[in-house]
Amino acid sequence: MDPQVRCVAVDLETTGLIPGHDRIVEIGAVAFSPAGGVESEFSELVNPGISIPRAASWVSGITDDMVNGRPTVAGVLPSFLAFLGDAVPVAHNAAFDVGFLAADAVRLGLTAPSTPVIDTRALARAVFPDRRSYSLEALCRERGLNTGSAHRGLADAHSCRMLFLACLERLEAAGTKTDPADLASIGGPVIDLAARAPATLATVVDLSHAIEGGVDVEIAYESAKKERTFRRIQPLSFSIVGGSPAVIAFCRLRGERRTFLVDSIREIRAV
Repeated sequence: MDPQVRCVAVDLETTGLIPGHDRIVEIGAVAFSPAGGVESEFSELVNPGISIPRAASWVSGITDDMVNGRPTVAGVLPSFLAFLGDAVPVAHNAAFDVGFLAADAVRLGLTAPSTPVIDTRALARAVFPDRRSYSLEALCRERGLNTGSAHRGLADAHSCRMLFLACLERLEAAGTKTDPADLASIGGPVIDLAARAPATLATVVDLSHAIEGGVDVEIAYESAKKERTFRRIQPLSFSIVGGSPAVIAFCRLRGERRTFLVDSIREIRAV
């Protein structure tokens, strides 16, 4: 990779796992060169406007008291996007961070860059095969990359930066093409902030409002066999099933709790 390329490693801490429903509580980023030099850092706590769940605080150490009085994402995201500029974004499990950033950019009417995002988890799977865990913490521990507190935005952004550089060194030694576009395509479809906002974002928002209001909605749901049924449900909470967002709801048609993949909800309307 051209050593003059500006890269930005980014890491988010959030209240949960579902973009469009859960909220960002911290953005950490570090701008650096592929040659290894650090240019600058970005670190901001974000007031999510809701109480941070205990489980999320347990992971990140970020509490309600820490974000009280801090700006909301509307005040932080424009500054982060300006910091990112036209740099090459780098993230670990990039779909997670990019999903949250893109969802908030869409909600706030902000223009996000279309530069492909490099995913260090995908790079690590290619460079360091057959590992028991591909979490950022496990990979950095194995490589002796110590940056301080895990699960805080800036510290994890530095971990991501160092893991990227370790992967880049291996790939270049093997003669692999390391242009940003080539690296971004390793491990799956290329993603970017401009196009990553989930197609299901509006559905997630509608379901979130129904959960908060304790009300029913009607959905058109498509099964794995492509059979479509219309159901009245009371959404109760979100979950992750096989890496995809799902809603746990009381199904009026079946008279019991059911789990519905958000990606399979084709229509939704209030009742």
